[in-house]
Amino acid sequence: MASIKTSMNISNEPIKKKRPALGNISNATGLINQNNFEQVNIKQEVLNKKRYLPAPVFAKKPESSANKKALLSGSKENLTIAANKNKLVTKSEPKSVGLFAKQQLPKAEIFAKYNIKNEQSETIETKLATTNISSEQLLSYENIDTETDEFNCTDYAEKIFEYYRQRDTKFKIGDYIKEQPHINKQMRLLLVDWMVEVQQQLEFNHEILYLSVKLLDLYLNSKRIEKEKLQLLGGAAMLVACKFEERMAPPLDDFIYVSDNAYDRNELVKMEIDILRTLQYDIGIPLSYTFLRRYAKCVKADMKFLTLARFILELSLQDYKFAAVRDSLKACASLYLALKMAARYDAQTKNTGSCMIISTDNLSDTEWNQTLCHYTGACLEDFIDLIPALNDLVMTASQSKYKTILKKYCHPVFYEVAKVPCLSAFEIELLQNKCLTEKNPSFRRN
Repeated sequence: MASIKTSMNISNEPIKKKRPALGNISNATGLINQNNFEQVNIKQEVLNKKRYLPAPVFAKKPESSANKKALLSGSKENLTIAANKNKLVTKSEPKSVGLFAKQQLPKAEIFAKYNIKNEQSETIETKLATTNISSEQLLSYENIDTETDEFNCTDYAEKIFEYYRQRDTKFKIGDYIKEQPHINKQMRLLLVDWMVEVQQQLEFNHEILYLSVKLLDLYLNSKRIEKEKLQLLGGAAMLVACKFEERMAPPLDDFIYVSDNAYDRNELVKMEIDILRTLQYDIGIPLSYTFLRRYAKCVKADMKFLTLARFILELSLQDYKFAAVRDSLKACASLYLALKMAARYDAQTKNTGSCMIISTDNLSDTEWNQTLCHYTGACLEDFIDLIPALNDLVMTASQSKYKTILKKYCHPVFYEVAKVPCLSAFEIELLQNKCLTEKNPSFRRN
């Protein structure tokens, strides 16, 4: 078996500190040793630096007389091409997602609840209706692909992520727990918590965790499984993800060892083959982590803010309710909640003189704007129903019995972003009301 790359600090020799196995997964209470996480050995991500000079600028060739005539003729084909270049991608997205659907109050009840006079609201609506919003205002957004580093594929990035969003709709996950007689939501939560620890201990890339959880859900959405094989499924899903994302996959013995020899090599290989056949070898899945890194560029996020958004997004991996939500929408919701948490924390601690965990000084905006709409293809109304559930995950993280993710993001390597307080219920309600009532093209599609 080939040796693991040096940066992962893993060899074929046995791991010195033995990690406890998942144990009897049917008893999902108190099975994880909370003290095993104290020794954290995680690498800090290094920001990509520009290593190349700007691309040379070539002189534009003069247009021929034939081209000028074609442009002046204003043919229907030319007008169509010009219109398509300036068109903003605004694909229709579901207004609410499954368990997160919330009944919207009529405007009259909203005005009565927040003591807004009807006469004043009618006047405001009349003024907004008579205001002509130009197409330039609706389509004004900032170009985030201005770097000359070819590793970021700036020439193709927008088309690549448009393709990712189209492909994201292909990997749908239903409410499969109803069809699984041997497992429940608590068992899945325990398994994901164990997978987070394995990802940390073996120092896998962050994409490994997100892809392996996605493979787990896609498999369980298609096949039934016994509870005795659930940990085997989690380990095999991580092995498949490593072979897809890592430069060099770890040896099988590492997965067998961290599971305390609960299964052997043959069982692991058979489960790996079963996963690939069940998913028809289509494992190039757009991940919420990938979407988040892309969308964070729209607000010029630094590493601290991106880590806060990653903390929120990683908490959603454990919650079964988010398994059916599209990855692109989960990334949007995590980014928006992180914006609001950072703005609230910044306003409360800026004048106290205390050491700030995160700041909004480097962010270009703390509100959902046209740049985000353009690059995400989503308005605020498309994912506003996910915000209360995500905020509850942050609020209850310290009370949960499975605190692996919380401890991970309380570590200085991750800037201790887990200590940033969540929003209150009243603030969440105000955000939802603002999305319903405010006339903003970034909030709702007219």
